Amino acid sequence: MQEPIEIPNKSSFKINEVCALTGVKSYVLRFWESEFTEIAPIVSSVGLKLYEHKDIEAILLIKKLLFDDKLTIEKAKFEMKILMPKEHLVEKSFSDFAEDGHSDYVHTELVESNHVQYSQSKRVLVESDFQKLMLAKNKLSEILNLTETLHQKNHWF
Repeated sequence: MQEPIEIPNKSSFKINEVCALTGVKSYVLRFWESEFTEIAPIVSSVGLKLYEHKDIEAILLIKKLLFDDKLTIEKAKFEMKILMPKEHLVEKSFSDFAEDGHSDYVHTELVESNHVQYSQSKRVLVESDFQKLMLAKNKLSEILNLTETLHQKNHWF
């Protein structure tokens, strides 16, 4: 069994960083992206794939299922649905979302681009996201208070 991997405190990672962290080759990672819905990198405006913590966690779990537990891809897909449920990523429209009173769904809409339809998801914040935002807000408040103190102390205008 492999040792736990500490994921750096960053919001997104490039493919080479993910490969170095997980020990998975880039071509394997690209294949897994096509097979497992739990790996869903964000594509930047310049076309660069950026992976989040949840993607890296999914990759590590898939690696364990396939290499350590010796499961087939199909069995690993089934296990991933159980081990990494995506109830906060259920595809519902915002009208259904409002009616249900749930705060952890994703709105999915079909977008037509050059006669090709594709799904475009917007993530709705979940509780852990709110906790992170509150921490960031508190840090920002501290910085603003320190800045105000410096302005007053040094008579800056």
